[in-house]
Amino acid sequence: MHENRKQVLGDFDQMIREFDRFFDNLTSAGRMIATNRRVWSPPTDVYATDTCVVVKIEIGGMRREDFTVSFEQGVLTVSGTRRDPSDKLAYQRLEIAYGDFMTQVHVPWPVEEEKVEAEYNLGFLYVLLPKRKQETTRIAVKYVEDSP
Repeated sequence: MHENRKQVLGDFDQMIREFDRFFDNLTSAGRMIATNRRVWSPPTDVYATDTCVVVKIEIGGMRREDFTVSFEQGVLTVSGTRRDPSDKLAYQRLEIAYGDFMTQVHVPWPVEEEKVEAEYNLGFLYVLLPKRKQETTRIAVKYVEDSP
């Protein structure tokens, strides 16, 4: 019985290690898109001010031609490719993501699309999406007197 118990615990430990490896691969390998390429998502902050929605994306080491920004039907999409500037033969540690990336932000407010601005500064891309002002329509109410 003692040996059998060791075997069961060993099998259980093995199963937990397999689950850990599976979930680590899911989170670190990137996501797959339709062409079976791995795509990573850069760290992204989204916040709203009184006048606009600000999307801040950390994509250091990029050039103007390395990424595109688009806004369509309430979705901001930033995509591109970050290339590794050096040809390393063997990494001792690899934490900086390279290759194709994409991030999408669903903006729940109406946006003045013609006034959207983007600025890249010190490794951060800032996209400013001005909120469209909601105009309140005043409805005239007719007063009808009750007739006897």
